Amino acid sequence: MANLIYGINFDVLFLIVVIASMVTMFATELMAVVPIATRFKDNKTRVNVLSYIVPVWEVVGTFFVLWLVDMENVIPVLMPSIAYALFPLFAVFIFFLVVRNSFIIYAEFVWHENKYFDERKLYAVYSIATFIMGIMALSVLAAITSGYGVHIYGFVKGSSTSYASSYTNFGVFYSHLGVIGFIIGALILANGIGMVFYRLTDIKTAMGKYLPLILVIIGLAIFMPSYYSISAKDYSVNNAFIVIPIVLALVIPILYAFKGTTHLASYKPFIVILTIISITFLELKAYPYVFGNANMVANIPAVTTDSAMEYLAFIISVVGGIWLVLMMIYYAYVSNHRIARLIPEHKPTAKAPEPKH
Repeated sequence: MANLIYGINFDVLFLIVVIASMVTMFATELMAVVPIATRFKDNKTRVNVLSYIVPVWEVVGTFFVLWLVDMENVIPVLMPSIAYALFPLFAVFIFFLVVRNSFIIYAEFVWHENKYFDERKLYAVYSIATFIMGIMALSVLAAITSGYGVHIYGFVKGSSTSYASSYTNFGVFYSHLGVIGFIIGALILANGIGMVFYRLTDIKTAMGKYLPLILVIIGLAIFMPSYYSISAKDYSVNNAFIVIPIVLALVIPILYAFKGTTHLASYKPFIVILTIISITFLELKAYPYVFGNANMVANIPAVTTDSAMEYLAFIISVVGGIWLVLMMIYYAYVSNHRIARLIPEHKPTAKAPEPKH
């Protein structure tokens, strides 16, 4: 079978990059869940984590909207089937999205001088809601990739079955080891990379140097075989792409462990760009099929739109999408802490004593 990557349409490639950017942006927030929940009283954690999270949580919501708009523009035939099949996951995600948004606002603006709720408790609810959102988001990605327990109908022309008949057997879905490994491995990876992203470990100690690397290795050991198992099929011709995310994921904690490259490794734009590239290649590894183990495998090129009006709307979203991705990288640059700069902050020398008159 010819490699369809060489003939991929720009609109599909853009959608893949948008999904990678959206996952990356949400992943940076998911990385903060453990430190917020366990180390909120630590001043370093508060400064490093909250100074990034508080301005960025609204942008994450913007990426969700962009993803939905682009999905509707690029694969409008498939969207109703996805909506019906994965409705419970989307519903739980949206509910906790509202909880997350509410409690981070309460924590920043409402808690002051409130004797019933303090900032720590409000952020604890925020972190729990974000964690549940993460599980739902990973479940959606695993379902779209694998199709385990997923029954989708109505997107094939001439089909007598309505897309409203689409559903997911979540007992079958969550009983598959590949799905569970995909979710757990991704969460461990996020925790390991998050220690570097937010510079939360003391690199002067052996544990501080190598703990992120250990977690990343464990996460990769669980995540990559799981992802391979839920996406690999006889028709998959892009298996070599899986090597690139492995290498890029290891680069970050390895550089972090060495004094001369610690600042580069924890440089936020550096991590954001590497993560977008990694997730893009994970998606390309499974291209051009989604729901690979469902009763009907969806071929992306076969279900993309050919409507001139929808394509025009897509071009408009491309401009906004590129701008949003660039601003995301720029925000990572602006919000980067001084301790994580490429060049360490220059320490002024002691002021010379003034001459005596």
